[in-house]
Amino acid sequence: MIPVLIWNLGLVAAAIVLPNNSLMYNSWVLYGLQAIVLVPFTIKRARYASNLFMPSLFTLAYFSVNLCFGGYLVPRGFGFYKEYTTHALSITSYNQIVPYLLLCNVALFVVTINALRDLERRETLGERESIDGRVPKGASLFAQLCLIGGFIICSYYDFTGAFSVQLALLVVHFGIISRRQAPYRFGLYVLYLLIEVGLNFNNKREIVIVLFLLLFYEAYYRRTKLSLSIANVFRFTAAAAGFMGLVLTASILRGYGGFAPSSLLEAVKVIPDYAAAPVFQDAVIDNLELNYNYGSSITAIDFTVRGRLPHLLGLSFWKVLFLPIPQNLIGWKPESVMQLYTKAYDATFWLENGSLPVVFSSEMFVNFGQFGLLPFTLVWIGLNGIFVSFTRATPHSLWYHSSVFLCLSILIFARGSGLELYLLTYMLAIPVLVAVALLRPWRLGSVMPASARTARTLTRPVS
Repeated sequence: MIPVLIWNLGLVAAAIVLPNNSLMYNSWVLYGLQAIVLVPFTIKRARYASNLFMPSLFTLAYFSVNLCFGGYLVPRGFGFYKEYTTHALSITSYNQIVPYLLLCNVALFVVTINALRDLERRETLGERESIDGRVPKGASLFAQLCLIGGFIICSYYDFTGAFSVQLALLVVHFGIISRRQAPYRFGLYVLYLLIEVGLNFNNKREIVIVLFLLLFYEAYYRRTKLSLSIANVFRFTAAAAGFMGLVLTASILRGYGGFAPSSLLEAVKVIPDYAAAPVFQDAVIDNLELNYNYGSSITAIDFTVRGRLPHLLGLSFWKVLFLPIPQNLIGWKPESVMQLYTKAYDATFWLENGSLPVVFSSEMFVNFGQFGLLPFTLVWIGLNGIFVSFTRATPHSLWYHSSVFLCLSILIFARGSGLELYLLTYMLAIPVLVAVALLRPWRLGSVMPASARTARTLTRPVS
């Protein structure tokens, strides 16, 4: 690990001394040299596929992809969102921006390695309750039909907070069928994804979170180890293909390419035509937010350096305490970094009820400058603690479901929607999770009676 840290410190030093214009166009090289060392080293230490969804590890990979691709694409004008290209070419503070973003990834790497060591210490062989079908099948079927029905209703009406309820229902249902290794679960996975794409195609991040949720449960309860076996290569390839298929289908349904499909099936059929269209390259860059996330990262930091955004000194955290209080009741309610940044970057867009998320690393710079690395690190230590605690949680308990919800919705937080939206998403899900916790687990067909567990206990490494 020491050579890895020395390598990264060398990259940081290079980012400090290289000319600004060189970093403007070539910072992606430094990000890439960092990623090819940090990401493989961390994944190798992860051991189990489910550990890839540890908040800091997932975010490290997410940030690395966005920095590498964004660092190349944004200054060269790729993607539909050209405004960030204009601003990227005017920035004179790359010698502050690039080292800070590199150090944020180093912080994610360090806290990830420590959390993986914690998991490894716990892998002395914990116990997993036996999965048995000794429950009234009618009760199990009725409960699952209620979960499916609730999800469809939320998807159709798409009311405020609908995704919180949807994700809570899926956390419960996927947990049941994955833990039981129910043979029909793959059909349900496909059903849920089709419903999500067909009725919620305007929210691609939510579709992706649903996909990641089922992948996490499958990896966790199948105890899938990270290796280059044929089976694993097939699984990862299928997951990547499924991810791209969902993104492209949702993009076509939103109008990209001008195909105007009348149904989900028609959208799937025109994917080859979409891939051959002249707009495909920029459309994919836009849909994967490869230009937007990097553009917002460097622009928010640059605005702070120039004084267009003030140092908030943690006010974006305190804002969480005022979530239940309407703005019109207290004039001094703190504003989030996302609000302040949108007003500074595009006041007209803000007046039209638009908002521009700021990735969490940049949010911490807006709050504390270079010292933002410390609270940045502490936050990810806490989030990793939630992930580690899940491995010891009682199946189908409130904390079991809550920890999965918080860890798998981490994309909302990391992408830059703010701590308040991340926690609000969870808070709106609490009624569903509490209602499930108040039901005895056997009613959902998840565990066998306690008297029968002793004879048929399966053991597994806690992963």
